[in-house]
Amino acid sequence: MEFITTYLVEILTGTNVTAIIVWLFDRKKRANQYAQLVAELKSKETENDKSVVDLYQEALDDLKKRYDEKFDELGSELKTLKTNLDLWKGKYRTLKKEFDEYREKHETKK
Repeated sequence: MEFITTYLVEILTGTNVTAIIVWLFDRKKRANQYAQLVAELKSKETENDKSVVDLYQEALDDLKKRYDEKFDELGSELKTLKTNLDLWKGKYRTLKKEFDEYREKHETKK
């Protein structure tokens, strides 16, 4: 015990110096870890941004595809409606002609 009390100041000084040296090395190590974490986060952020852009582009491509399909579908429906319209116009003209002939025939007999 006497040894400790005699050299207490030297022991405490040595411990403090050792702690300071360890702190300095640990600080550099932590700074490197921090730099690595920052670099990794930036890399992940870049990957996420790219992923968002890819998803957006995919959505736009899908939207264009769906609108093109819908446009083609509406185009074919319009063509069908025009064909039906021409058919009904023909039927109307035929019936009108028959009616006009019928009316002429019956009105002149009175």
